[in-house]
This record gives sequence, C-alpha cells and structure tokens, in this order.
Amino acid sequence: MPDSAQLNPSDPRRRIRRHNYQEGPGFLFLATQNGRPAHPPARSKQLDKVRFRMRAVRLAGESGPEAASAELGISPRSLYRWLAAYQTGGIEALVERSRKPERLRKTIPTWVDMVIIAIRLHTYWNSKRIAAEMNRRQIYQVGPDHIDQLFQNRGCSRGTVPRPPGPRYERSRPNELWHVDIKGPFFINLGGRNYIKTWIVGLVDDHSRFLVGLRILTEAKAVPIVRWLDECFELCGQPLQLMSDNGKPFVGWMPGLLSSFGKRLAELHIRHLRTQITSPWTNGKIEAFWDILQAEVLDRERFAGLAPAEAALDRFAEYYNYHRLSKVLGWLTPAERYNGTPFADRGFQNVPALAHLQPWLTEVMNAA
Repeated sequence: MPDSAQLNPSDPRRRIRRHNYQEGPGFLFLATQNGRPAHPPARSKQLDKVRFRMRAVRLAGESGPEAASAELGISPRSLYRWLAAYQTGGIEALVERSRKPERLRKTIPTWVDMVIIAIRLHTYWNSKRIAAEMNRRQIYQVGPDHIDQLFQNRGCSRGTVPRPPGPRYERSRPNELWHVDIKGPFFINLGGRNYIKTWIVGLVDDHSRFLVGLRILTEAKAVPIVRWLDECFELCGQPLQLMSDNGKPFVGWMPGLLSSFGKRLAELHIRHLRTQITSPWTNGKIEAFWDILQAEVLDRERFAGLAPAEAALDRFAEYYNYHRLSKVLGWLTPAERYNGTPFADRGFQNVPALAHLQPWLTEVMNAA
C-alpha cells in the first residue's frame, strides 16, 4: 500500500510550524523551520574558465599563439592578454575579475551578527522585526536583507507561507471603537488535583491597538465584566462604539432583551456593535492580541495561583503598550499611537525575553 502522506500531500497554504530548533553548520542552533537554505547556491563556473585559459596558455607555449587561437576558437587579443597576465601573476592572474569600479561596501561588524543570532534564539523574530527592533532601540542600524543572508549562510533559512489577507478596516482616531472579548476557560493548577477555572477578558482600541484593559476572572458572567469595564472607562475615558461577539456575557439570550452588559452601554450612550455570525475577522484586533498573548505569555509561563497569573498579565500589558513594537503600526508602540507616549527604550532592558542579555549587550557594544 502506498503511503497516505504521499497520496495526500500537506496543504501548501498551511502556516509553517514555528518554534523548532534545527542544527546548522558548526553546531550553531537557530530557531528555524527546515534548517537548510531554501535554495542551494549555484555552482560557480569560475574554475572551468581558469582551466580553459590555462589550457590556452599552455597550447600557445607549445604551438604558438596563432595556432592556439585557431584551435580553441578565441581571439588573439584575448589570448595575448591571458599570456601577459600569466607571466605577471601566474595562475591566480587568470581568475576573472569584475571590470566595474570598486565601491566601498558597508561592513557589518562581527558583534552585530552575534547580537542578531542571540535575538533569534530567544525570541524567534523574523528578519524585519529584528532589524526594526535593533534600529529603534539604538543598537545598530542593519537591514533585513543582511539578516536573511546571515541565516542563509548558516544553513538556517526558514520558509514561511503567509496567511491570505482578509478584510481590513481601521478607525481614524483613538477611542472611536474598542474591541472586547473573553478567552478561556483556563485551568490553573494549585497543587495536586486542585484546579481553579478562569477566563481572561481583554479590551483593545481599534485605531492604535492599545490594550485598554486585561483582567483574569473566575466566572464568565456579565456582572464582573461590567464592573471591570467601568474601571477601564475611568482610566481611559469612553469609546463611541464597543464591539463584541455574540457570546452569552455580551448578548441577552432572548432577541430584543438586553443583558446587563448591553444595559450598561446604553446608560453610557455607547453604541454596542456585534460581530456577524461565523465572521471572526470582524473583531480581528482583539483576536490578533489573543494570538500574541498565547505565544508570548500563556505558552511560556506556568502559574501557581491566581495572584501570579494576575501579576504576569499586568507585566505583559505594560510591555505590550509601551515597549513592544507593532509591525502593523509601522514599528511604533501602541502607546505612541494612542496618546503620544514617546518610545525611549535603549537596548533590551524592557523586553522580557531579552532583558537578561542587557549586561552582555552593553559589554559587547562598549568593546566595539
């Protein structure tokens, strides 16, 4: 029987798995997928050209330049040039060199490549993000092309399949539209077989992706969500519109009957927008945030109780708003776009996955 995997190859549109360690040349481990260059380098024809020219020089010495030129089908001018080059510098002089004028090329220091590899190992960032982070944090200005070439030279090029773009929209100003959603349930192990059931509720501004609020709850009901929502309004003001899905905490069980969540929004004259059925991209800003939270916190930390989980979420909210650069915002932080808070980070001190490398980075930069 033929292998079913051969009969049904994997979907080429699927997203390539990430966070896999692969071994590259020199036992250098990089967080990549595939572990080999996407395309093997083309074989150089330089050696064949040198052999042909050396044969022409030897034949010219045996039977004369005119006979050698006629036998090999080359011009006498080229043959005399090769003869002169061989008499001056030997076989090395027969290597073909570009006749274009040499230009000064910017050489990337070795310590920069070391920093790039360290960032990749600890964060799994792609080349564009690494270049933007190093530039904005005033470490070194390097382009993504150099980073891609660095990984390819070490046999660690990672192929990716981009997601198909979906419908996009964005409000023109902060606080015009907020997105709210609840994620869970999550079970926190308190020891042995003792677990606590929790949910996470989040609130994101549409224009800036600013995280207005993030809270862990022990019950997915409208009353604690409304209480938390009032705290967010007190800190950041009120939006003109608030979008949610059609889940039970946000929408009443009977058409036309408002839940306590809907009643509170009506009291504050906030328009409640609800997503369409089977259209998750309508609430895509908060859905994208859940992916980030899952990859950078929930998949990396294990909480021993409710208090440690709340502290971890508070730390991430601070990092996400004021220290994490966003590609969709043009490598700005959400706070820069929401209220103009300047980005003043230097180095890795405010990046959770890289903060422990800050003393090493300072030492390396000072030595350079």
